Amino acid sequence: MGAKIYSKSQSKTSSFETNESKNMPLIRFKINEFSNLRNNLLEDSSKEAFAILLAKREVIGNSEIYTVRDIRYPLRSEYINQSLTFLRMSEQFIIKTIKELQERFDVDTIIDVHTHPFSERLASFSGVDDRDEINFYKWVDENFDFNYGSIVLSQTEYSARFWKNIADRSNNKFKNRTEIKSVVAEIKTQTESEKIFSSDLKNKKEDDFNSEMFNRGVLALGLDNMRKIAGNSSISIIGAGGTGSVVAESLVHMGFQKINLIDHDHLEISNMNRIVGAYYNDAVSKKPKVEIVGRHLKNINPKLQLTTFQKDVHDKSVEEAIAKSDWLIMATDNHSSRFKTQELAFKYFVPFISLGVNITVKDKNIEDESGEVITIRIGDKVCLNCLKRLNHINIAHERNSAGENISKELEKKGYVEGKNVKEPAVKTLNSILGQLAVNSLVNQYTNRNKNQTITVFENNIVPTIYEDRDSVINRNLVCATCGI
Repeated sequence: MGAKIYSKSQSKTSSFETNESKNMPLIRFKINEFSNLRNNLLEDSSKEAFAILLAKREVIGNSEIYTVRDIRYPLRSEYINQSLTFLRMSEQFIIKTIKELQERFDVDTIIDVHTHPFSERLASFSGVDDRDEINFYKWVDENFDFNYGSIVLSQTEYSARFWKNIADRSNNKFKNRTEIKSVVAEIKTQTESEKIFSSDLKNKKEDDFNSEMFNRGVLALGLDNMRKIAGNSSISIIGAGGTGSVVAESLVHMGFQKINLIDHDHLEISNMNRIVGAYYNDAVSKKPKVEIVGRHLKNINPKLQLTTFQKDVHDKSVEEAIAKSDWLIMATDNHSSRFKTQELAFKYFVPFISLGVNITVKDKNIEDESGEVITIRIGDKVCLNCLKRLNHINIAHERNSAGENISKELEKKGYVEGKNVKEPAVKTLNSILGQLAVNSLVNQYTNRNKNQTITVFENNIVPTIYEDRDSVINRNLVCATCGI
């Protein structure tokens, strides 16, 4: 068993690239890792450079997500030839990386990355790239069981693809015949500032939003930032209640064009004091919350790309939408749904914002009125678990409420209150926390403020907003969830 040694040089654009599928594979990086990769490989503009990404492939529905777990850079001695337009790697470096992949359980994909520093903008694979990568893929396909893709970087753009055996439909006589083709992939980063253009996807309109509707936002945030916000980002809101509906409305007003609403619940009369877009007749007829909030959003912007799921976040049918999102906003009122949302976020490397409110009433007086917004980006090594924001007894209670047995035992022992106990809620608190969450999300696109992991609002002695640094400093530093 040996490794092919393959070289890379520039010539014509690949004739193998294809973008037939709307569900193109996504390559997701942890925070700052794509920027670091580019900086390292493009540091010396006089010669091409090389690296290998070790990634995990996740398949959900018709979508493939590749989460990058590690990056391997060759030593100087592991370059056989290296010039401005030519690159040749040693066999030892390739074999060493493949051996590492085979010994690990958390990765199953190799993505090689090389640069074309001589190209300022367009990033494209050459005919030599095509030939060498096809030969390498054949060898991989014959000898190993892992996935293979590649990325080429110009100074300012990228092109990415995966190699696959695709059924040949050109001749009905050979129904089982396959041919090797490449499938265009898209790179997703945790923040907008890390993103660069894909040379394969540049034909999309940059100004695909109603400038008259959002011209005040342009004056406040700048045209470039509004282009980012009103671009191709997909935001999934889990929970369409008092806080989720406020968040959804504000996102549409800010210019976001793609929103998923996920909530299984129906509107009740008791919800009428805080849910945006709800009418009394909606509550009487117990309409689904996603239908009510969705109607309101479409009335604001008829061009909004809205998808509603009258499902619980535990339902498998919502997983693909979550996996393909650029951000998740967690606006539910129970620990079980937060736990599940976080699990999916870390599985697919999707950053998320969690917001929660609290009103404690004692002897008919408000003892505490507060809330917090937690911004979690994959790679920041922080999560709801290590911050001690998840109560696993409550999770067990909520997930087993259908059977009642465990729930009743927990209630009997005093660990949790009965499931029919309603918590106090007012729209003012929901609105403030909802706007803080939207502000945190918008800041990920504008970089106007320093990122804060936890922002707290208290409305007790005087209304106060502050950063909770202590919870972050004192978090569990050995966490199985976010220590990836």
